[in-house]
Amino acid sequence: MNPLIPLPDPIPVSSGYLLALLLLVFPLHLLFMNCLLGTTAVTLYLQRRSDAVATQLATELSRALPLIMAFVVNSGVASLLFLQVLYGQFFYTSSILMGSYWLAIIPLLILAYYALYWVDFRYQRLGRLRWLLLAFVLAILLAVPFLFSNNMTLMLHPQRWSAYFGQDNGTLLNLRDITLWPRYAHFIVAALAVGGLFTATLGLCYRSRSPEMAAYARNLGMTLFSRLTLLQLLIGPMFLFSLPQPLRWKILGGSPLATLLMGAALVLVTALLVNAFQQRVLTSLALLVPLVCCMVSLRAWLRSAFLQPHFTLDQLEVTPQYSPLLIFLIVLLFGSCVIGWLIYQATKAARQSP
Repeated sequence: MNPLIPLPDPIPVSSGYLLALLLLVFPLHLLFMNCLLGTTAVTLYLQRRSDAVATQLATELSRALPLIMAFVVNSGVASLLFLQVLYGQFFYTSSILMGSYWLAIIPLLILAYYALYWVDFRYQRLGRLRWLLLAFVLAILLAVPFLFSNNMTLMLHPQRWSAYFGQDNGTLLNLRDITLWPRYAHFIVAALAVGGLFTATLGLCYRSRSPEMAAYARNLGMTLFSRLTLLQLLIGPMFLFSLPQPLRWKILGGSPLATLLMGAALVLVTALLVNAFQQRVLTSLALLVPLVCCMVSLRAWLRSAFLQPHFTLDQLEVTPQYSPLLIFLIVLLFGSCVIGWLIYQATKAARQSP
């Protein structure tokens, strides 16, 4: 047993329930986060175009960014809470080791959120300053996932925590991990691709109001989405082969569950590419959701496999207390219905407004 690993705290319900909830909320956070980062990049790109259609599309995308940011933050809080309950002794330790960077995430996100509202409310008056503000937001949105990738990989390697004794100022990053950069690249390319798909999806809402902008958004968005998804076929194997050989071989056939998830992901990616190149927006969107769920489940398996020499979830002591879980499920169901209704009404209003 590594003496640097703290003892885990008791949990209120069986770990299976908490893991299921993590696998439920984290794909939503990942989709929103990818959408935010990718759409910001698309909006920034459109700022360099001078034609009226691109300007109109950039205006509409900029209006959506603060709303997407709200979904990112709220879904991210739930995901982190479940992760902390299940793997708190690893997550908290790695967060402390890089604490100076980790604490900086909150003010950075506040600045990004404020800048997005500034662009939305003063879009016309900002002029060229729009480009600088969006570039500032994009830089933050690239930095925050990098810090998260450092934390999520550092928590998997307790044997590296002893570096704290030579660097005890909260600035320890996991830069020597060979999985860090492929993992980060895998996320960023996926985010840019999802931004393209969101652009195309937004264009569908304007087919009757502005057919020219809708067609432009569809062509631009699906071109980005298809090409970047194709690029993932190169980055994905780089990430896979950066993993330790025992884990890599388990994914490639040694573990039935991991192999099944990987096989399902490959089938979904193939179907996604076919539909993306044919510019089928809604079908691509429908295929993307189960693909993200497969990848999140494989990620959870990989986390468990990395930590297996030190810890397994069945070692967690359960002190039964089911009322918080029940309240959470009720609020989650009610909130999801309200949010779904609000999105429907907003979409309906966007289609009907002149």
